[in-house]
Amino acid sequence: MKNIRSIIALFALAITVYSCTKTIEPPLVNSPPQLVIEGAVSDTAGPYHVNISKSVDFYADNTYPGVSGATVTITDQTAGVNDVLTETSTGTYTTHTIVGKPGNTYQLKVVLDGKTYTSTSTMPYAVALDSITFDHTIVKNLIQPVVHFQDPAAYTNYYKFSVEVNGVKVKRFQTFEDRLSNGKYINTDVALDTGAIKKNDIVNVSLVTTDKGAYTFLSEAENIAFYNSQQAAPATPTSNISGGCLGYFSAQTVSSKKRKLE
Repeated sequence: MKNIRSIIALFALAITVYSCTKTIEPPLVNSPPQLVIEGAVSDTAGPYHVNISKSVDFYADNTYPGVSGATVTITDQTAGVNDVLTETSTGTYTTHTIVGKPGNTYQLKVVLDGKTYTSTSTMPYAVALDSITFDHTIVKNLIQPVVHFQDPAAYTNYYKFSVEVNGVKVKRFQTFEDRLSNGKYINTDVALDTGAIKKNDIVNVSLVTTDKGAYTFLSEAENIAFYNSQQAAPATPTSNISGGCLGYFSAQTVSSKKRKLE
């Protein structure tokens, strides 16, 4: 059984990096709690956050207990900057000095209960979102944002689109790889549920670029959460954090555009 509810909850707060969310649950009912680590560094202004929590059973409520007492470090391996994070609330660890810079490689290290968890992510170069429009489909009340941007041809790009409506983050997100559209000008709908956008809503779309490891996690999570895929993804997304935990770490860039639906 796939715990779709909790995977959706993972992205309800924001993957644009302003904060990191809680939590993916293991797929089986009554399975033992697992550690969940989620964190990101971006080219937006810090501080950045790492959230550490414990998963819960499928039929438990949506309360994901934060985990205190971890030693959390993010290192900019390119610039040689080491930042030991402070636990600012239960299970939330906050940076002090790290500044996200495209092209730099960042390492996350978490030490907890004698175990070490690590992940490395290289921040891609930023891709600018030119504009957003709206697609009014023939399906009643289904209005979707359309993103417009130039995909760079020099390297492979991995994207995630996230949406806010009137300042509230939409749970649904969408991933995109330029494997079949490298170097092309991209015009693509961002999938939302019926009724998510209405007339006079203020819609903000963020184009997040990340590396392959984080993209793999996000793409598999998307398939599980929104398409209930039996073949395209495993029961839980593939973490890019070593040591035996759920979650992911991402160094990413963010470009956003806002528009009112007239």
